[in-house]
Amino acid sequence: MQPVASPFRWRSFVTFALVLSFLVAALSGVILFFRPEGSLARWVGWSVLGADKKQWESFHIASVLLFLVLSPFHTWYNWRPLLSYLSRRMPAGSQWRPSVRGELPAALAVVALIAWGSLAGWQPFSAVDQLRASIKDGKFVVRTQPPALDADRLSVADVCTEIHLTPREALANARAQGIAIGDTTKTLGAIAIEAGVSPEVVFQALQGEREVRP
Repeated sequence: MQPVASPFRWRSFVTFALVLSFLVAALSGVILFFRPEGSLARWVGWSVLGADKKQWESFHIASVLLFLVLSPFHTWYNWRPLLSYLSRRMPAGSQWRPSVRGELPAALAVVALIAWGSLAGWQPFSAVDQLRASIKDGKFVVRTQPPALDADRLSVADVCTEIHLTPREALANARAQGIAIGDTTKTLGAIAIEAGVSPEVVFQALQGEREVRP
C-alpha cells in the first residue's frame, strides 16, 4: 500500500519563500548600491548579469514587496515562539509578564545606534555615504562626461551644437570609428542600441576620440 502523501505545508512554504525573497532583495539591493545615477547608468550602458538599472530596480521592488507580504504570515505562523522570546518562563497558572532579559533592549539599542549614527553622519556611516555619492556620480565607470543632462536622449544634431562640430565632421568621425550614422535626428541612445555600444562610446566616436570596438 502506497503511503499517503503529506499535505502541503503552508508554514514551511512561507518560511522558504520569506528567506528566498530576503536573499534576492539583499542581492539586488547590493547591486543597485553600486549603480551610477540614472542618466549616467544609461550613458555608460550600465548592466549586471545582462539586466540594466531599470530591470534591477523592478526586480528589487518585486522582491521587497514579496518579503513584506509574507512577513505577516510568517509572524502569524510563529506567534508562539515569538511570545516565548518576549516572556520569561513562569509556573503554570501564572500571569504573563514581559521579559526583563537583555536581548530585546540590546537589539533596540543596536538599531537605534545605527539609525542615529547614519542621521548624524558618524563614521563609518558617513564613509559609506561618500562611497555611494562617488558611485552615483559615475566616478568609477564614466570615462567621458556627458555634454548635458540626459545626454543619451540628445540627437546627433544637438550633440554637434554642444561640442561645436558640424554634423558632417561628427558623422565622419563616427564613420572612421566604425559607427555609421545616417540620420542626425536620431538620439545617442537609439544609435547606441543599433551599434551595440553605450551612448558614451557613440559620443566618443562623434568626437573622434578613440577606436570604437562594439
